[in-house]
Amino acid sequence: MSSSAASTSAQTIDDAEIDRILNSEASLLNREQEVMRVIGAFKLNPYEVLELNWMPSATVTESDIHKNYRKKSLLIHPDKLKHDRGIEAFDLLKKAETELLIPEKRKALDETIGDARMLVLRELGLVRTLPDDDENLVKLKPDLKERVRVKTKEILIDDELRRRRVMKMTMIAEGAEAKRVEDSIEKRKRKVEDDKRWEDTREDRVTDWRSFQKGGKKKKPKIQVLG
Repeated sequence: MSSSAASTSAQTIDDAEIDRILNSEASLLNREQEVMRVIGAFKLNPYEVLELNWMPSATVTESDIHKNYRKKSLLIHPDKLKHDRGIEAFDLLKKAETELLIPEKRKALDETIGDARMLVLRELGLVRTLPDDDENLVKLKPDLKERVRVKTKEILIDDELRRRRVMKMTMIAEGAEAKRVEDSIEKRKRKVEDDKRWEDTREDRVTDWRSFQKGGKKKKPKIQVLG
């Protein structure tokens, strides 16, 4: 092989190795970026976590949910990516998929998103029946999808805060009730102990009373007056 051919071959190998390294680094960067995207997504909206179209006009199927979860979970699987928050992001993807596959939860979320869209249109002075591709909506900046996302987030946060307040008040009420029951039980317990103590000392009280009756009252000595 001539020196020229050898040089060309070496150059080809070097270029291939460089491409492999660059592709590997790009893949790693994409994986790390996906982890941070999932971590930064709004957790109460599983559509956002899985990066699915949350608009009411979208027709997201269960198959779409499975496919998106599989694609993203393989991308950041802890066995393939060593990242401080990789497991957390992986778990969030699974949680989002699970919630969207529960009919009741998805129905409630879809209704919330529908309400958010209606509120956005009301704030814009537009009728709620306008399709997403209406010219009045297409030219919006920020676009309709982003506005609905923000409004949905506001509603979900309000709902979550309300839920937590109710839970807190319930816990306080349950705690107060538990304390009342505990005090009532303790009071009954003390009464039982007092009654038992009274019964246990009955013979002693009778004996003391009989002894007192037999002895009678002692007369006070008369004081003699001198003079």
